[in-house]
Amino acid sequence: MQTFMVISCTLLVFTAAAAGAVSWYFGHYVYSLQELASIPFVDNAENIAWLQEQPPAESYRFMVMGDIQAGYRNISSLLKTPPGDCAFTVQTGDLVSHADKGHYALALYELKKSSLQAPFFVVPGNHDVKGNPALFDDYFRLKQFSFVWSNSLFIFLDNSSGAPYDGLFQYLEDTLKDHRGKVQWTFIFLHRPPIDWEHGAPQPESKNYSRFFAIQKAYKIDWVFSGHLHDYREIELDGTRYISNGLESDQKGHTANESYYTVVTVSPEKVITKKIRLNASSLEALKGNALDCLVAHAYPVLQKAAVLLKRLTNFR
Repeated sequence: MQTFMVISCTLLVFTAAAAGAVSWYFGHYVYSLQELASIPFVDNAENIAWLQEQPPAESYRFMVMGDIQAGYRNISSLLKTPPGDCAFTVQTGDLVSHADKGHYALALYELKKSSLQAPFFVVPGNHDVKGNPALFDDYFRLKQFSFVWSNSLFIFLDNSSGAPYDGLFQYLEDTLKDHRGKVQWTFIFLHRPPIDWEHGAPQPESKNYSRFFAIQKAYKIDWVFSGHLHDYREIELDGTRYISNGLESDQKGHTANESYYTVVTVSPEKVITKKIRLNASSLEALKGNALDCLVAHAYPVLQKAAVLLKRLTNFR
């Protein structure tokens, strides 16, 4: 028994030391990518400027992906899977699972690996801002914005922190009023869906979004894309099409290995959407969870321990 205990303790110490070394190595590398200058196409403001410098297209495609959470759900695979001629990608919030530097570093690491060739717009989700809302501003600069390109109006709304949404609705109405009759298509992106998908038949979420639907009836809104729900949902109400897509969850609410995204093809005559499912293998999911644990959780602890040890050494 004593020999067994010695062996067990030795293995435990060795495993902890190895995990610590791996955590320090990968954590140091991943954290070094937090300077956005080294990662093109992730700054919302710069993305707008870049896209508006491109000549308008009569027909074009873009991609919408929903909740990814923590950067380990194969962002790079998602971005490499759709047609290579997508003009841009929109991520409708919950890019990370926790609003801390570790999880943002992981997400940026995945974006770096994907070698973005076109703008990657990010809408803030509740997980992206909860507890540390300034981080989203540091990395992506704009939370609520709009622009026109190729005879289409794109409006990005911030409902990440929940109601009240008075400022959001005023911004939406003012933007739609300014562009009424000037564009062919109007697309809206936000995190929390204005549709109640979870209580019987899908219907407008009237408690918080009654003004949204009043605005929708007064102005032309063609498509509304959201995330938040860990599933793929689609419905048309009063001439507006609503799609919510993102990371799948099982019936118990546990995160699954499937992700959904939507490829949107726009022409002067119509808009066509294509739902696509991407499955992560068990090995990919295991690798992702290990990175999340080692980089986003263990590495910050090791950093604090190193600082404390340095202070104690200097004190002596």
